[in-house]
Amino acid sequence: MSTDVPACTWEGASADLTARLTAVDWAATALGDPGAWSPALQGAVRTVLDTRFPAVLLWGPAFTLVYNDSYVEMIGEKHPSALGQPAAEVFVEAWDHIGPLLEGVRTGQGACYFQDDLVPLVRRGFLEECYFTFSYSPVRNAEGEIEGVLDIAADTTATVIGQRRAEALTRLSDVLANVETRQDLRRLSLYLLRDLVRDLPAVDIRIPGLPEDVPIAHSGAPEPELPSAAPAAAEGASFFVEGTEQGQVVWQPLSSFPRPGLPMPTLVCRTSEQLAFDADYRGFLRLVAASLTQALTRIDLLEAERDAATAQRDMSVALQRALLTAPMQPDHLRVAVRYAPATDIAQIGGDWHDAFMQPDGALLLAIGDVAGHDLDAAAAMAQIRNLARGIAVATDDGPARILEHLDHALELLHVDAMATAIFARIEQTPEQKAAGLRTLRWSRAGHPPPVLLHPDGTAELLEEGGETILGVFADVARTDCTIELGPETTVVLYTDGLIERRGVPLDASLEYLRSEVSGLQDLDPEQLCDHLLAHFASPGQDDDIALMVLRARAE
Repeated sequence: MSTDVPACTWEGASADLTARLTAVDWAATALGDPGAWSPALQGAVRTVLDTRFPAVLLWGPAFTLVYNDSYVEMIGEKHPSALGQPAAEVFVEAWDHIGPLLEGVRTGQGACYFQDDLVPLVRRGFLEECYFTFSYSPVRNAEGEIEGVLDIAADTTATVIGQRRAEALTRLSDVLANVETRQDLRRLSLYLLRDLVRDLPAVDIRIPGLPEDVPIAHSGAPEPELPSAAPAAAEGASFFVEGTEQGQVVWQPLSSFPRPGLPMPTLVCRTSEQLAFDADYRGFLRLVAASLTQALTRIDLLEAERDAATAQRDMSVALQRALLTAPMQPDHLRVAVRYAPATDIAQIGGDWHDAFMQPDGALLLAIGDVAGHDLDAAAAMAQIRNLARGIAVATDDGPARILEHLDHALELLHVDAMATAIFARIEQTPEQKAAGLRTLRWSRAGHPPPVLLHPDGTAELLEEGGETILGVFADVARTDCTIELGPETTVVLYTDGLIERRGVPLDASLEYLRSEVSGLQDLDPEQLCDHLLAHFASPGQDDDIALMVLRARAE
């Protein structure tokens, strides 16, 4: 062991590093006795020890190490045995990468620089994923000959891994922002998470009741297997780690609304064998679990809302269908009706249709639409429809008088609802009967006009009338409009859900309906109803549709 090294040789080093440097038997190393070191070596050593930035001198063909205090922190347990040793022996695990670089600098190929370069090292008892920003520079003597290499380095491992994890969490948040089912959450999340092989060599999201045939995003080595079930000790734990060495298995329940009789959804993953399972690693896994939990909670709330809305919709539709009885079919008159509820589960309306006989034998047709899209609208529809029936069957009045009585009844009974409607009455005098003719008498309360389809295929809108909607004023004076119907003439009544479209003017929609009805005189009323619904009703319609088609047949 060398004992005659001048103290000034290690000037700039801490007391501890000075003791370590002094304890090295330099004479037994490739550098030899410090007293015989070249001026270039002595100057380079002083430069390295004087800087506070991590620096190491790799001298001679063997690249023998001399480094400063800051470099000690970068190489961990390799210190102090690395002092005075060849770099190939100190960094055997990284030599295939750094050896050619050092040799290139020493042989005059110039300095090199790398930023955030992956250089795995054993510095804490295991091969660790490490990143460094460093520069290898030649050290020359007075004659310009290269005697060694100076390495100025910064350990960027924490920065690189932290940024990588932050980006992964951002992408996961983006993926989860719009998922609406548990199956999509598992499929899309695993597609992303299973590509994070450095942090998550193996990962799964166990959601009871879902299939596990999820595509694996990353390729390469086969995915390490994960335990099929959590250990008993993990039951009820918010963060359970199985094993004590590198590559532990972590179990994290994803707290959400538990499904009756099913275990809690769980994130299970194997940690990397090349990363310390420290507070940052644990924090990353907890943030992954928190993102999944938040998304699961949102999905479960959406499903609960959808279930409630579906139940409400089913109740409303059942009520509407129960009230919308089959129309009466007098001799020589044929009536077809359709009711199509809105496809959006939250959009339930108050559309209705009705066809029944008045005391004098005339057929009364009614179609209407209560304002609103909920269970209250459906209930109001039932009230208005039943009131109209009671008024109409007690009199031979025409549509205008029936609507006037209905306005008064709504006010007296405090029915808080507004509705559009058409009431139409099919009348026939003896003279008309002999000629095969009938009279259509109708009155509109703010409702879209009927379409009249003639036997020759021409169609027109019956735009007369159109007074104030029901439920606004009790004393509205309403008027009847009339037109004579010949044999095989067809009348189409409908609610606005059939024609209204966002961004399309009402006049254009009405004209489009008229032109579509034109030429359909050969379809019977049932076929005409089906044709119109198929053409106008859309998969995403947000309003109910009531439709009624009357055809006056020859006597």
